[in-house]
Amino acid sequence: MLCSLLTVIGLYASAVWLYENLRAPVLLVLLGLKEFVFGRKLSQRYGKWAVVTGASDGIGKGYAHYLARKGMPVVLVARNEAKLTQVANEIKAMHGVETKVVVADFSHGQEIYPRLEKELVPLDIGILVNNVGVSHGAPKQAVDVPKQVVWDLINVNMASTTLLCHMLAPGMKQRGRGLIVNISSISAVCPMPYLATYSATKAYVTSFSVALREELKPYNVEVQTVQPGFVHTNMTDFIASRQQDKFYSKFMVDVNGFLEYAGCTLGKLDRTSGHWSHGLQTAAMYILPRAAMVFITGKMNKSLGADVKASKKRKTR
Repeated sequence: MLCSLLTVIGLYASAVWLYENLRAPVLLVLLGLKEFVFGRKLSQRYGKWAVVTGASDGIGKGYAHYLARKGMPVVLVARNEAKLTQVANEIKAMHGVETKVVVADFSHGQEIYPRLEKELVPLDIGILVNNVGVSHGAPKQAVDVPKQVVWDLINVNMASTTLLCHMLAPGMKQRGRGLIVNISSISAVCPMPYLATYSATKAYVTSFSVALREELKPYNVEVQTVQPGFVHTNMTDFIASRQQDKFYSKFMVDVNGFLEYAGCTLGKLDRTSGHWSHGLQTAAMYILPRAAMVFITGKMNKSLGADVKASKKRKTR
């Protein structure tokens, strides 16, 4: 009797794991074929404009170029006007689409949203990419993260995603079309010691996105959750630039490589790691019990944080 029960439990657990980790590639192939035969342009399917936050660098800049290459005019939102203008000029020169620049520092909290609402709500927003985010750099204990950085993590990582969805989703509902892409992180898969606050903000983004998708589904508005691993951006440069962190660098992809895969998932998958290699990493994590995941990631993050700290000390001597 006990053997039969354990067999049933094992089969059930295996079926759940296979479903969670194989549904994405299967759907991607099937819906990719459908798009090839019957596909419409993204702007025809969702609406004229795409809005990308954190568009001056990294993944946000990558999404802006990708969507512009697909023929969508792009609104670029970030805090650095000079960088935004440069990206806007690049996009116009390379892809020949209309661009708009909106300067907003999401760390300032509630005060920035009335202006964003004035700039964005009148537009026919088809795709919203909530990419803007911050971290505290090298892993460290939560109590050692400066108080201002904690507020930035809350305002930038969680509040921006929530309030921009609150601002733009009603228009998408009214028009009966739209796509919201919320960038979370592989760190949302389980609580991560030494990245406690950052991983918690990304877990919020994942939870919010999955729930919002169900709410908006009846209105033909899609929500995609993206949970990437290491992508080489300014946020992860402290790893990529250090020879001694070759172990972590092996799991890192560049922005162009990431967008080649992540871009293909738009309109096809509700959840994705954004890159096939990150999908394998996520699948491996889900094999482990949560307690084991927390223990292992805690050890890895603690080791990485200690390495970075030791490296800084050597440089100051």
